[in-house]
Amino acid sequence: MSSVQSVDPATLVRVAHNLRAGKCVQMAAFTILIYDHVSTLPQEIERIWKHRFTGASLLFYLNRYITPLQYIIVITAFHHPKWVGKACDDFVPFVGYVSGIMSSICEVIMILRVYALYRRSNRVLAFLAVLWLAQLIVSIKGVSTGFAVHLPPGPAFVGCILTGTSKWFYAIWIGPLVTDTAIFALTLWRIRPYIGSSQKIPMIHIFLRDGIFYFLAIFLMNFVNALLFFLAPNDLKPIGAPFSAMMTTLMISRLVLNLRSAPSAGIDIVETNVISRPKEPIVFRARMTRALGKLGDDFETSRDYRTIDAEKEEEWTPHSRSTFNL
Repeated sequence: MSSVQSVDPATLVRVAHNLRAGKCVQMAAFTILIYDHVSTLPQEIERIWKHRFTGASLLFYLNRYITPLQYIIVITAFHHPKWVGKACDDFVPFVGYVSGIMSSICEVIMILRVYALYRRSNRVLAFLAVLWLAQLIVSIKGVSTGFAVHLPPGPAFVGCILTGTSKWFYAIWIGPLVTDTAIFALTLWRIRPYIGSSQKIPMIHIFLRDGIFYFLAIFLMNFVNALLFFLAPNDLKPIGAPFSAMMTTLMISRLVLNLRSAPSAGIDIVETNVISRPKEPIVFRARMTRALGKLGDDFETSRDYRTIDAEKEEEWTPHSRSTFNL
């Protein structure tokens, strides 16, 4: 489009409408994210800041604060008239790469939750690590095929937006769908014996509740994004991306804060042993590897617990209280 005069008026109206919609969605997502940060700041101070800095803390801070900084830069690019031409072409890959990295960080937190549930099973970790690596590679490849949306010249058409038309670019949203589905399925499979129990198990309840909410919210957002990239025009393809990034960051932050809230809320983590099965009881233990920094707390069969009677009520009595920290 060399000039506004050479473009059909109906096309100009459509482009202007879509551009405004994209900017509104971006601002709405940023507003929700900041509101959530402010509303959960007291919990963050109490449950994260006042505890020892670990690898878990690092992942939490990266997820919590890199995304808002990214939003600020992206919103500037959406509205600043000088972010056009080559400047925009050079900038848009940054948006895609940072989004991919942040999504990968969130996946690491979810993978380590499952790793903990499966008693630090190397097989489970290897399987999920392969999915995670494949997702990261697909994301990098997809972003490399993207380009800036071409807008008509003029002050009314300002916006530096990443889009794409290749199959690799569409796959950016397919990768997380596969990984999240696998994580959710493994979580359900691991805690399936306790889902229908009449007894209340606070930590299992937290894992199940947060796992379901996270999966449904993120899966739905990524699914909508996949549909948009297949069906929407180029300037509307990325319109759902801001909400997807916002929702992922928000859900992961809430997930970590919820797990950290268990001890402070007086939840006896060892209560979960009450319905543990003799062959494979789930026990929450405080022993962890330094490398995982409290993201890999065991949910494992322990010799510190003994069976009362396999034929009668399956009850396990701990020799000592233990705590769980993510």
